[in-house]
Amino acid sequence: MPNHDRDYSIIAFFEREKPKKWEYVHKLNGIAVFLNKKHPTWLYFNVYDRRTGQYLKRFKKNDFVPAFL
Repeated sequence: MPNHDRDYSIIAFFEREKPKKWEYVHKLNGIAVFLNKKHPTWLYFNVYDRRTGQYLKRFKKNDFVPAFL
């Protein structure tokens, strides 16, 4: 089983705030729960491979977000 430890970086976008970036994200579903709780005005977030910076996927609020891609 691959080790997904801190594989992702994300940039979250909000209704009335500047985007915010988190690096060293382990589980994507965990960051979605965190955003719902601490930043309820988030609209979507983009997921990037932390090591290469390659864009991977976009998740909108209320989308199903898996733990890993």
